[in-house]
Amino acid sequence: MIFSLILAIGLLLTSLLYLLRRRFAKTALTGELLNPSVFSFFTTIYAFFLGFAIVTLWSAYLSAQTNVSREADSLMVAFRVSKTLPNSGALRQTLMDYVKSVVADEWPAMEAQDAMSEKADRAWDGVWEAYLRLKPENKMDNDIYLEVGSRLTQASQHRLFRSLSTQSNLYPPIWVIIVFGFITVLYGLYFHHMRQSPVNLTFDFMVIFVVLCCIYFIYDIDTPFSGFVVVKPDVFTLIYAKMLALQ
Repeated sequence: MIFSLILAIGLLLTSLLYLLRRRFAKTALTGELLNPSVFSFFTTIYAFFLGFAIVTLWSAYLSAQTNVSREADSLMVAFRVSKTLPNSGALRQTLMDYVKSVVADEWPAMEAQDAMSEKADRAWDGVWEAYLRLKPENKMDNDIYLEVGSRLTQASQHRLFRSLSTQSNLYPPIWVIIVFGFITVLYGLYFHHMRQSPVNLTFDFMVIFVVLCCIYFIYDIDTPFSGFVVVKPDVFTLIYAKMLALQ
């Protein structure tokens, strides 16, 4: 549906260029007002910025996806290792409550508001409180206790990274270049194809459609936890099922 809308907008803008040329272009010589080499130079620069934005945001998306997997893995290891500690049932229960809250509360909040869930945040505080209440009885238990703490520290770092990733990952002035550049592309196409033909109109449409698709992709992937292309909580759902089975 989104690409159908982009297609409709592309056809609308192409038709608008056609009508404007018919109404305001009095002579074919008007097309000489725009130097083709200047237009080519500008489109090259604009394509560079579009490519830069796409590569940057795609890298941020992949990093967010990897970070989520590492966070879930740290939680799962902490859950498994803690089973050998005496009186660690409360810690494992808080871990399960936290993972459940991440899936049920935090992911919808990140998708709708680009923000973390306060309920999940309180559940994470509960995990640390349960961990700090544990008292190792011997040296072996102390080593395991420290390993659990190390895994929880890693999960905390990954959670912080996930919190930062909910915000826009693109430098704001780049949006000015992208929007203004698209307007300039339309301006350039208008004067570059004054002598209208089916071939020129088709080329206008192809350029407009591709640029609009790139802009939409940049807008959608700017925040990896909201939009159409998103990092999903499947790995948290998976480890929650494993925790239930191991409890």
